Amino acid sequence: MDVVPAEVLADTVDRRTVDRDLCALQLDGYLRRLARQEAVCRRVLGRLARSFLAGRYHHRLGFARLGDYTRERLSLSAREVQELARVAERLESLPAIAAAFAAGDLSWTQTRLLATAATADSEHEWLALARDRTVRALEALVARPPADPDERHRLRFSLRCPRRVRARWRQAVELARRMAGSELSLAQAAEVIAAEALSAAPAPIDDRPPREAPPEPIDTPADAGWSPVDVPIPEDVEKLLELGPWRDPFALDERLRAARRAMQRIDWQMGVLLRTFFDLRLHRAFGFPSASRYVAERLGLSARKARALIALERGLRRTPVLAAAYRGGAVSWLRALTVLPVATAADAWVGRAGEVTLRRLVAEVEWALDRRDAGLPPAPPPPDAALAPVEWQMRAHHDETLAADITFAAPPSVVALFRGALEAFRPPGAPLWRGCEKVLEHVCGEWEAQPRHRDPVFARDGWRCAVPACTSRANLHCHHVLYRSAGGDNSRENRVTVCAWHHLRGIHLGRIRAHGTAPHAIMWEIGLRRGRPPLMRTVGDRYLS
Repeated sequence: MDVVPAEVLADTVDRRTVDRDLCALQLDGYLRRLARQEAVCRRVLGRLARSFLAGRYHHRLGFARLGDYTRERLSLSAREVQELARVAERLESLPAIAAAFAAGDLSWTQTRLLATAATADSEHEWLALARDRTVRALEALVARPPADPDERHRLRFSLRCPRRVRARWRQAVELARRMAGSELSLAQAAEVIAAEALSAAPAPIDDRPPREAPPEPIDTPADAGWSPVDVPIPEDVEKLLELGPWRDPFALDERLRAARRAMQRIDWQMGVLLRTFFDLRLHRAFGFPSASRYVAERLGLSARKARALIALERGLRRTPVLAAAYRGGAVSWLRALTVLPVATAADAWVGRAGEVTLRRLVAEVEWALDRRDAGLPPAPPPPDAALAPVEWQMRAHHDETLAADITFAAPPSVVALFRGALEAFRPPGAPLWRGCEKVLEHVCGEWEAQPRHRDPVFARDGWRCAVPACTSRANLHCHHVLYRSAGGDNSRENRVTVCAWHHLRGIHLGRIRAHGTAPHAIMWEIGLRRGRPPLMRTVGDRYLS
């Protein structure tokens, strides 16, 4: 197959002179080849994850929750890892479907759907259906509606507002998470905020759907000067299934990360090609009514994943240092998406992305965005610095410019509840963001007025577990870094906040070791093993080499 010319992938090319049919054939060939390789990576990840989940090995590695491990080590959600493991397990009992997938006759999306519906007795019938139907038709046959009908559809809520209101929104979301004792999504936080507000000012709920936000303009920066198709596809990751013992959690972690790195390399290549494919609308050359349909039918990918790859690719073209780190695997998918809003041509944020845990990186980016909204430079904070909130009462309090957005996707009932709360607090004739500002001021005031714990250590540590990568906010314990039985005192410098699991089953069972001075000079050794270095070693949330 001929290499796609680099000028076709450039943003500066005159699209009217491009041979669209030839370009469509070339890009389609590369995209299908990459999609096939990604599907193989997914199956390998699923088989490895199956053994990992069966042994609950994230506990052996020092992580209280599966989601904390998958986000920090694999840049995947716990649900996605569990889904990969489920499909891999189902394929063990469906040899015909597994063979069709191995031969390339089925895409990953088709395989996942068939693994959900087929049995050992019906897999041949389902295979015939898959060969004769589109992915969309197959989804209609297989899909099972959720138990809650309201969860079948999700609406996008978007509200233009001044920057100070968005900063207050972030503060309210953080307080909602503290009150709930867990990492709520934005939709869940919005529901909690609305419920708290309506409990003080009940009002009829407006159930009209929110207006769609206008599409953002597409930036077209200069070409980066490289062609993704010149880089070879990663080596066959199926060899990872043949190495070493299966009951060693550290070996499984290493193999999972190796498969994920190969998958990320493929994602980068697909993002570059899909950007050109979508921009030129090459789906028309194959008779598809939309690019989303092309992606689902020809590549076996979801439209959401394709759009995310393209959005990341567009952002990375504006930050070449971050792009190089992402292509080389130094920065993971989640870390690149986290840093993208504040990354510039300089490499300060890129270096920071590899120095700290994902939990700390998210907090620093949010802190930098608040500073930018307040008119301050969004540079990375000093290592281990406390992220003090920006005082909006001191800066631009009367700025009425609608330069920010509050957005989230949620079921219609949650959107209606949130809009109802805004309407209840909106002064007559005022814009909706005024009601939002009053709602957020009310709930922040109510929650901040709640009685504080008498021990200031919990507030100092942000009412969350201080173990790196842990997201727990509930069942918090005060741990003495130097045990009192070993002569440790009760000073604040010798005490740190940890969750119950990390305290009782991590530290006291020898899976984690902590020593140093609280709060920022504690050395954490996570995933201890006899005779070998630990899985992770950090000072606070900053990695040690």
